[in-house]
Amino acid sequence: MLLLIVLIAIPLYALIRMVQSFTRKTQSHDVEGGSVKMKTIDSYCSMVIYSLFLLGFYLNGSAVEAGERLRVFEFTGAKANGYASLANEYIVSVVVLLTVGMFSFLIISLNAGSLSPAVYVICSTLIISNIIFAVAYLTHTGFSHDGDEYSVLLLQISFVSLFFLYIARLKDSLNHFLASQNEREVEYSNKFMLFLYKISSNYQLMSKVWAICLFPVLVIIQLILVLFGQRPDSFIRMFLETSSFNYSNIPAPKPEIVQADGHYLCTVSAKGHTKLVKPIRAGIRGGLRIPVNRQLLIANAFENILEQYMPAFHKVIRNFYDRYGYPISRHINSKWSADVMYLLMKPLEWFFLVVLYTVDKKPENRIHMQYSELRK
Repeated sequence: MLLLIVLIAIPLYALIRMVQSFTRKTQSHDVEGGSVKMKTIDSYCSMVIYSLFLLGFYLNGSAVEAGERLRVFEFTGAKANGYASLANEYIVSVVVLLTVGMFSFLIISLNAGSLSPAVYVICSTLIISNIIFAVAYLTHTGFSHDGDEYSVLLLQISFVSLFFLYIARLKDSLNHFLASQNEREVEYSNKFMLFLYKISSNYQLMSKVWAICLFPVLVIIQLILVLFGQRPDSFIRMFLETSSFNYSNIPAPKPEIVQADGHYLCTVSAKGHTKLVKPIRAGIRGGLRIPVNRQLLIANAFENILEQYMPAFHKVIRNFYDRYGYPISRHINSKWSADVMYLLMKPLEWFFLVVLYTVDKKPENRIHMQYSELRK
């Protein structure tokens, strides 16, 4: 639950920060890049995003490597696993890039107005490099792929949050730069420098739409001397040496069909310690014998009710369950983890039971016929 709150709150805060950086008027106390409170929140937010990246890379490491076969359940068609969105061989390069990017963000956030020109340009260049990489990853993964659900989603949220937050910081720095230029009334003898100065001095007089469109150009103008010349071989290979994504170069082979039913969470939880989960008999699913407990019977009876009375809604629920149930269940590899899942499913079990006793004339008959030859 805490992770879910973080995954919603962090990108939302970053988006609000970016919008505010383009819409609010620069006040006298903001000329150094924002208030102390805002800088502190931004700093903590960047560290949380960095932690989410590390978790995403960890999950990416357990995903299927490019060129290997995925596993798909025979009866439901649900994917049992997914491809890594980044080639794990080159993950260290990304970690280094994100690390120096985060430190650059912290340096500019906490020391705006007191940095030397060289340090400011280097830090800003690293921040822009992170933004460019974020755009590359988001366009690489897109919306249609056979990637690992959790690692891709976590990395997408992290890169979106980074994109918004870093753009906001660069815009705040640009506001400070423009304010300091106006205060000093700088004069340039060089025609090219004078041309750039006129562009930047007129920036604040433009409409918000033009200002937003021209913002990337202004950042590039400030950092043009340090943005060219890098040869990111490892970063390119990181995208190319994957399967099923937009920039992937390695074809994805046909998936391996797994002879299992894909009835994940309750089935897994039934494999916990006997004294807790209380298996009552063996059941038959897809021609295979599986241990069943009352929780599993109730869950399947509830699905049977949905299938009978609300087939369209059942199809939606089943597709969602097939899509996300297995990625969770494959991390449940011990009796203790199965016990935890059993306890987490208890509230749903009680809800299913209430629905069964409300809708069905003979709920216990429906429950006990599940996973047996009596069910048609």
